[in-house]
Amino acid sequence: MLSDEDASHHETTCETGLDGMIQEINEPVTVLTRFSGGQLDPLRFKWKNRVFDVDRVTGKWEEHDGQYKLHYFSVLTSEEDFYELVYNTRTMGWTLSCTDLDG
Repeated sequence: MLSDEDASHHETTCETGLDGMIQEINEPVTVLTRFSGGQLDPLRFKWKNRVFDVDRVTGKWEEHDGQYKLHYFSVLTSEEDFYELVYNTRTMGWTLSCTDLDG
């Protein structure tokens, strides 16, 4: 589990759109992840005692944090809600950086 300091260590890439629907979260989450062939993919995550199934990953990118990496994933759930998840190789933990609460 990440501390508040670790969860907010990175700057979010989330930007509020013209409709103002993107909400910055920056909270630690538990993520069921597939590690295969040197890749990692989020399959499911738990936030606020609710489980969200990842329907598809719509984007992946990396940023460097010194010698460590931050792996970003834009995902859509089966309910068509958008979330941005970040895996931090320094803390080996996940953060929910933002969401489009209105989907």
